[in-house]
Amino acid sequence: MDDRSNQESTQVDSKSPTTSSVGSQVEVGIPEDGSAVASNSNAEKDRDSEFERCEKELVEYKDRYLRTVAEMDNMRKRLEREKQDFLKYSSESILKDMIPILDSLDKALPTDKTVDAAVASYVEGVAMVQKQFLQMLAKHGLEPVDALNKNFDPNFHQAIQRIESKEATVEKVVAEFAKGYSLYGRLLRPSMVSVEVPC
Repeated sequence: MDDRSNQESTQVDSKSPTTSSVGSQVEVGIPEDGSAVASNSNAEKDRDSEFERCEKELVEYKDRYLRTVAEMDNMRKRLEREKQDFLKYSSESILKDMIPILDSLDKALPTDKTVDAAVASYVEGVAMVQKQFLQMLAKHGLEPVDALNKNFDPNFHQAIQRIESKEATVEKVVAEFAKGYSLYGRLLRPSMVSVEVPC
């Protein structure tokens, strides 16, 4: 009977270390100094900082994208404008070469309206050719600069003579020696004029 009780006590003793070891393993899994809580909060901080960095990058990429789209749109508009200007002013050199012909037609027409019957038909023919020529050039944007009896404008008029006058209050074009011409508002040649100036 003592042997049986000794075996039972031995079995109980042999079981008790297992229980205590399991208990100790559970206790090791939960550190007493709170380092697990600290590591969890550090992980959350890392996630938050990573999220903020990603948000900042997203804002930067979006801003860069919008700037690039705006630059591309501006470039497209600028190229379209340059293309239209090129097409509009591509005939500038040819039209500039035609201006001396217009000068010759102006000189061919007499300034005195009273001409004899022998040359009247000739003058009429030259005037008709000049009119047709100006109409054709106007379709391509060439226009004569209006100068006579206008206020002097150095942007469109070139004064080759100045006449002082007590009656003049402003500088005024009183005579035109050669017509000026512009192409769609861009000056090709200024008008050669005589200007009356106040003295």
